[in-house]
Amino acid sequence: MSELSFKKQDTYVYQLTQPVLDSLQVLYFDDHLNVCPAPTKPIENDTIKITKNNIFHCNACNIDLENADKQREHYQNELHTVNLRRKFHQLPPFKSMDEVTKSAESLAEKGVEEEEDDKMDAIAEDANDTSGSDETEENETEDDIYAKNTATLDAQFKYLQPFDDNDTRISHLANQTPYILFKSNLLTKDRTAFGAYKTLFNNNQLENPLKTLSDWNKDMESVSHKFSAIFMIGGGHFAGAIISHQRLNISGNLRKQDISPQEQATMFLEHKTFHRYTTRRKQGGSQSAMDNAKGKANSAGSSIRRYNEAALKVDVQTLLKDWKPYLDNCENIFIRARAAYDRRTFFEEGFFIKNDPRIKSLPFTTGRPTVGELKKAWCEMVYLKISNLPKPLLEKGKNIEKKTKKKSESPQIEKPLTLEEKQTEDIVQLLKKGRAPLLISYLRKNKIDKDFTLAPEVKYNGTPTMLHYCSQNGLKQMVLILLTNLKCSPVIKNNSGKTAWDLAKTLPVKQSFQIARHNLGESFTSWEDSHVAEPLSREDVEQMNQEIEKNEKKEAQDIVKKELQNVKERQKEDYEKKNGKGNTLSVSVASPAISMEQNLNSLTDDQKRRLMREQRARAAEARLRQSQ
Repeated sequence: MSELSFKKQDTYVYQLTQPVLDSLQVLYFDDHLNVCPAPTKPIENDTIKITKNNIFHCNACNIDLENADKQREHYQNELHTVNLRRKFHQLPPFKSMDEVTKSAESLAEKGVEEEEDDKMDAIAEDANDTSGSDETEENETEDDIYAKNTATLDAQFKYLQPFDDNDTRISHLANQTPYILFKSNLLTKDRTAFGAYKTLFNNNQLENPLKTLSDWNKDMESVSHKFSAIFMIGGGHFAGAIISHQRLNISGNLRKQDISPQEQATMFLEHKTFHRYTTRRKQGGSQSAMDNAKGKANSAGSSIRRYNEAALKVDVQTLLKDWKPYLDNCENIFIRARAAYDRRTFFEEGFFIKNDPRIKSLPFTTGRPTVGELKKAWCEMVYLKISNLPKPLLEKGKNIEKKTKKKSESPQIEKPLTLEEKQTEDIVQLLKKGRAPLLISYLRKNKIDKDFTLAPEVKYNGTPTMLHYCSQNGLKQMVLILLTNLKCSPVIKNNSGKTAWDLAKTLPVKQSFQIARHNLGESFTSWEDSHVAEPLSREDVEQMNQEIEKNEKKEAQDIVKKELQNVKERQKEDYEKKNGKGNTLSVSVASPAISMEQNLNSLTDDQKRRLMREQRARAAEARLRQSQ
């Protein structure tokens, strides 16, 4: 069968289809996350049973403690550590450290007897002798006392260790995931398995999860009568629901894009949401948390938030009272509350008991508390997940062997550096950091020539001199100092026949060569052989750089203007395509009469009379000018 032979709705843990249920096999893991066969000897119930009568009970030592402080002190005790190891080996616990000491001494005496035979028998008799005879103490040598004490300490140390490196613990819970993993022949991909969240099972059900799944799916009628509760609270938002383990029939429903079929099939017996303004926008955190951290604020907003926190608490507790008949019979009660203040809301007034095994937390992150988020969280928990198997961990021995192998592969003996190589390393570091005074001082102190050849030659084949190195790496300031101060030769060529000028990649480095040529003069060396361009003064270089910067700025402005013009044209074209071209308001030259008539028709009666009076006045003035 392939993965397509089952659907998502077939993996509902309370209504598994028979092919899926029959294919499941619990996977067991060791300490290194390797898949192991199921243990032949099942773990006895009393070794993992949790006492519910007293929450301050230690199962390893089988004792009841008074309070949490006593419990913490007990967990730090050596006796508890010893009993943890004995519990793992299914041995009865010790009642006191005296029993541990006596047991260790007896083991030590047995071990010494095997090694020392009759001699150590006498030592064991002397150790158990209460007469305190001085004669026996005189017969013991220092070596005998040392051997006895060493054996005793070794035995005690062995008992004080909780586990040995050779101990192998196999369990279906030791997979470092929130799931119990099941092997299935319905999954064809390698290293994949079905996973059911551990939080769905109580402590007794975790012993045999496959039997628990079978029990859940035996009687379908009992499933319809079972239900669980889920609550989310945070940031002033609250959402709660009582969810039936029986799913809705959605065969004739329309599919919705924003909700999965599994969420559609979720049956809510009751659900409710609240929202109160309790958190300041963008700042986060409840008002009570801000009051505890920075003191009580007196603003109007803080007062509103403080009131709403109390009101939200009352709303939630009122809802819990109304749902008490449901909550008393719930199979599971899931609570997601990020803040301790929000979580206390459920345990005050005696609504829930902290050690109630039904109360569990959600083993994954959720969003804002809403009805939709409740459905998502429920579907995330109650459907089997296709999960990858955890990657096995390297064992200590293999890890050490791997490290030692890497060390052995690496060369153990390094060749000592020659004097030239050591000097080259120092010079290169000074060149990179631009330490010109220190470089000059170093060369003079060690009597190194200005045209010193860098070593080794294989590494500095392309840059044999300091000037070559600075030119290729763009160290413009050091190029100028090497030429003007140290008078390095620019005509030296590397194995490729290139001078230091030929290795320059940037304009500032080339300008440094030209400035040095101007400062040193033409008589310094054969500049033609060095391939250095015409000399330039600092003023010429600054002017050249200003012109280059000006031209670049102008080009950038032209590009921006051109781009803006293109954008305007595109916007105009888009507008004309969408709305069409508009009519012009200018007077038409071809038909002035029509345009005048159109303009007159657009005027009111008063505006027309005023316009006619102005025209008659202008005509009268024109006649007077003609008569004169």
